[in-house]
Amino acid sequence: MLKEAQLVPYVDSLIPKENNILVLAPHPDDEVFGCGGAIALHLQSGCHVKVILVTSGELGGDGPVRIAESQNASVLLGSYALECWHYPDREVHLSNQFVDKIIQTIIQNSISLVYAPSLWENHPDHRAVALSAVEAVRQIKSCALMQYEVSAPLRPNRLIDITSVVENKLAAMQCFSSQL
Repeated sequence: MLKEAQLVPYVDSLIPKENNILVLAPHPDDEVFGCGGAIALHLQSGCHVKVILVTSGELGGDGPVRIAESQNASVLLGSYALECWHYPDREVHLSNQFVDKIIQTIIQNSISLVYAPSLWENHPDHRAVALSAVEAVRQIKSCALMQYEVSAPLRPNRLIDITSVVENKLAAMQCFSSQL
């Protein structure tokens, strides 16, 4: 049985001790605005972090510019592997093919923790990535899932103190001049 403290975080938690982290970001900037502090903490602790930009965010600006902004932000957070799948912006959907692609990425990279947007997000790409990540992790069972908020508050069950890297996150956020 779950205890109240497992559902409502009364104190902050340490960053999960995982070695291979996958961050699924629907658009360039979601990874930084959403879980950039956690990414920086993982990198500081020696973890390998891979960020997948599902789209280039071309409906919210120039796609190549937005990807370059994500690459610049990566350096400020500690440098991680960055890849873009180039799905069309606003056309990401929950499908067996998309879930399978996430599963293959998890397996090929020995991922033990996946970060994905919250199910509470309103943007259709964010929701599709969230639902697909939930399904991929459910099928694999060998890795954990943590969700992050970008534009809609989530109901947290874990808080991670990013005080030691907040300046890195703020600097990385400034890389997205096309979005600010």
